[in-house]
Amino acid sequence: MLTRLALAEAADILRDGGVVLFPTETTYALGCLARDAAAVRRVVGLKARPEGRPLPVMLPDWQTFLKLTVESPLAPLAERFWPGPLTVVVPAFPGLPQAVTADTNMVGLRLSGHPVAQALMQRVGEPVVATSANRTGEPAAADLAACDRAGLEAVDGVLPGEGLTGRGSTVVGLAAGQLAIYREGLLPVEDLLAAWRALRQR
Repeated sequence: MLTRLALAEAADILRDGGVVLFPTETTYALGCLARDAAAVRRVVGLKARPEGRPLPVMLPDWQTFLKLTVESPLAPLAERFWPGPLTVVVPAFPGLPQAVTADTNMVGLRLSGHPVAQALMQRVGEPVVATSANRTGEPAAADLAACDRAGLEAVDGVLPGEGLTGRGSTVVGLAAGQLAIYREGLLPVEDLLAAWRALRQR
């Protein structure tokens, strides 16, 4: 069974370069500091993730997004639906290891609406890799029992939480200036498309 962590313990582990599982409104996430290359390599190894697949990043708050000076037409869409189960693929900010961007110069960013994830991100105070808690090809863990079974025993612990839906976030980007849906998840695509049309008409 994985070590259960308190909020302060999980934040300290992340800041010290460790790897933990924590809840989001979708599934448990496998996380580490996004700019810590060694920790990111550890996450990739734990997941047995193939090379060339980027890793999503979670932010502590909207102000962090603005400070990172990410310039993208998707920013108003993120502002509309964050915090929530939406990942926007935008130009990468400096300092991210190659394993996060997979040489795309892009990064998927998210601001979770889960209270435990929000509290953890705010304590850490910087971007955190937040990929699904599973080994590649296996189902993502949506409860503590699934975390224990996920084959991730080498993590530094799990921060428990409730209210996970088990569905992934909806992932969007831009293709030829148009909204591209890369994965349909918990946030309905119809809501995104309606918001996108409204934003483009301003």
